[in-house]
Amino acid sequence: MRGWAVGLSPLTNETRWSQAWARIGVLSSITALVVYSTWRILFTLPPSGWNLVAAWLLIAFEIFPVFGLVIRAVTLWNIDTRAPAPVTGVKPGQRAAVLIPTYNEPVEVIAPTIAAACALEPAHQTWVLDDGDRPWVAELCRGLGARYVRRDEHTHAKAGNMNHAMELMHREIEDGAEPIDIIAVLDCDHVPLPGFLRDSLGWFDDPELALVQAPQTYYNSGAFDDDGDTGEQGMFFHVLLPARNHDGAGPFWCGSTSLIRLSALREVGGISTATIVEDMHTTLALIRAGWKTAYHHQVLAVGLAPDTPEQYLLQRRRWGMGSMQVLVTERLWAAKRWLSWRNYYEYLSGTVYWLEGVGTVFAFLIPVLILVSGAQVSTADPLTFSIAFVAMFSIRLWGSRRMFRLHLHWLTAFALRILRVPVGLSCLWWLITRRTLEFQVTPKSGADDRLRGRAPTAVWALIWLMVAVAVYALLGLSGLVPWHVDPASTVASGLWLVLAGTVLVLGVRRIQSDAYATSRRNAHRFNVQATVSVGAVEGELVDISVGGAAVRFARGTTPPDGDVEFLLPGADPVTLQTVRMITGDDGTSTVTTYQVRYGDWAAYRTISMWLFHTPPGAVEGLPAGVPAVAVAETTQRGQRTLARQYGRDVGDPEDRRP
Repeated sequence: MRGWAVGLSPLTNETRWSQAWARIGVLSSITALVVYSTWRILFTLPPSGWNLVAAWLLIAFEIFPVFGLVIRAVTLWNIDTRAPAPVTGVKPGQRAAVLIPTYNEPVEVIAPTIAAACALEPAHQTWVLDDGDRPWVAELCRGLGARYVRRDEHTHAKAGNMNHAMELMHREIEDGAEPIDIIAVLDCDHVPLPGFLRDSLGWFDDPELALVQAPQTYYNSGAFDDDGDTGEQGMFFHVLLPARNHDGAGPFWCGSTSLIRLSALREVGGISTATIVEDMHTTLALIRAGWKTAYHHQVLAVGLAPDTPEQYLLQRRRWGMGSMQVLVTERLWAAKRWLSWRNYYEYLSGTVYWLEGVGTVFAFLIPVLILVSGAQVSTADPLTFSIAFVAMFSIRLWGSRRMFRLHLHWLTAFALRILRVPVGLSCLWWLITRRTLEFQVTPKSGADDRLRGRAPTAVWALIWLMVAVAVYALLGLSGLVPWHVDPASTVASGLWLVLAGTVLVLGVRRIQSDAYATSRRNAHRFNVQATVSVGAVEGELVDISVGGAAVRFARGTTPPDGDVEFLLPGADPVTLQTVRMITGDDGTSTVTTYQVRYGDWAAYRTISMWLFHTPPGAVEGLPAGVPAVAVAETTQRGQRTLARQYGRDVGDPEDRRP
């Protein structure tokens, strides 16, 4: 099973084991850094002059993370949450409409979201907001039972699209239409699971609550930010946001997998269009107006993470520069008068975080400048310094990973950190120029060609700088050139440069990996094993996507070409089109590929519902209530992180807290 499947029922109390080790980890990290810094100050400082100044500069650089660790120790000391009772029917104050904004995504992406949304309980409305004015989307909506909405002017991207829908709701309600109290927002690739409304609407029994945010979870294993467990954002959605689930520290709207009280949005003038991160900006308006927000820690929908480095960079750059807009527009550095201390810290640090790439550049340059200057920044012998540094850094890595409940995977984190360099530089450039920004949609469709990613120019510049400095240091140590570098000064800065070089290499390798090249496919394939019937012939499912399937038949039993009746366990039959036949590697079987005929909306719905709202018993060994998309091809590293954190297995109804 995919790691996120553990969260299909509410995640409330982490185990005492997980909590204790998290506390031990953060305290160990702080202690290691303090002890190392004390040793540096008391026993390794040079006596005077430029050497002393350079040594203090390096020590300040080394000790700075302790302040963040202390804050994290406080904020992550307890991340237990709560969840409301599931609702059993519609009642005033909880009448909902699911809104699905879309622009240019293919049918394979949006069909499962629409089909699953229409099937949710309790009774609700489903609105598809098409900013692409596509006739086939209107036909799809009619076929699946959703309401199709378009607008004449396509201003302000997603925010404008949703504001138009809310204005339409308001006019219709005034004219006597059925009232709507809550809007549930889903990006068009985020497919809601059966409990999406049932398990979250109960929060709105609190009349002061405006927003409920749930985790954003991804079903496309092997995406660029995938770490074999909960993805890069697992730490954010399974550690950082649960820690904010109390008054004065509620989460911000993350754009999808969320529910919002319509009256609260109307009170603040609708969804913000002043920045390209309308979700965070709107949350600040709600908080300023006195509304509360809450985090529902349960996997309620699954979507698509960026598959390629280009998609990842586009998305993160939009988030980063939008955060700069919020920082400046709301003057967050001076927002303490209307924010609680916790929210003040979270929103200020959450926006400034996107400048981390600039900080990474400085983190590379400080040891470079010190090494090139030839300053002696430590009086300790190289071996002693190396042992002390490696011990401190290893404890910090171990402790931070524990603090983040093992959701932090260092190889992935180091590799992805490199792409925050161009993001941070873009954010800094925006702060200088204040140019107009446009909302750019993260591509979700297949590409024309299969191409590997290219490392940004800023990353290559840093790599060549590291190489040049390494050559400089080696020549200086060799005595073959006029300048001289002594071993004691080299090792202090050199260890940081080795770390920097390692991070750069990991980043470039990931960016250029064939695994993250562009794909021509519009739909993600799932390696689910099940016995299916094709033209009354039994076969074994090899893989399946929203748009088709591959089936293995014993040699000589393959159904004829053309249109065939395809029957999944527990589902209605659909008609698929034969694409090709390939003899199996063993020579005793044939693998035949089938696809949905374009415009057969019923077939898209049937396959989508089988994948995301899987009938009980349809897949052998799959617990009831777990979708087929949760099946993992292999057991991956770290796949049980969430299970260990909450002491449960897939299918368990509630947390066990030993």
